[in-house]
Amino acid sequence: MQAKENHNFNFEKATVDQVPTIVKMYQASFAELYHRYHDDATSPYKESAESITQKLQHSNSSYYFIISDKLKVGLIRVVTTVAKKEATISPLLVLPKFQGQKIAQRALQQIERQYPTVKIWYIDTIKQEPKLVHLYLKCGYKLIPDKIQTIKNGMDIVFFRKFNQTS
Repeated sequence: MQAKENHNFNFEKATVDQVPTIVKMYQASFAELYHRYHDDATSPYKESAESITQKLQHSNSSYYFIISDKLKVGLIRVVTTVAKKEATISPLLVLPKFQGQKIAQRALQQIERQYPTVKIWYIDTIKQEPKLVHLYLKCGYKLIPDKIQTIKNGMDIVFFRKFNQTS
């Protein structure tokens, strides 16, 4: 199934009663990475409904479903500082059957516009996943020099930052 490539999509703010849907989306979207790295400690694939519920209820954390043609095609979470001058995206996911359609790229651009007070955006990903690294670089994020977290042998997290030019 494909979302129309040029079709505009919108965001729907997630609520606590939608946590089971979020868990299913995490599992569908992060299964491949989990099976590649077997990371039980930090993989979103293993995240519990309770953990997601706590994040959802935090005042500076918002989950949004990415909606295209009335379908939930992905999910993005934005965590802001109290002053809403900085924000972290964690996670950003697109369901496997909708990947490769530039949805993640467009979602990043669109969510950034929805937070005009944010001056600095942060995101991280697995260094050994060139498609993910390329996505964030293509979206204007820059690697933060010398900031890397080794999760296990063959799996490192790299961190990106983007300065918002419009704020």
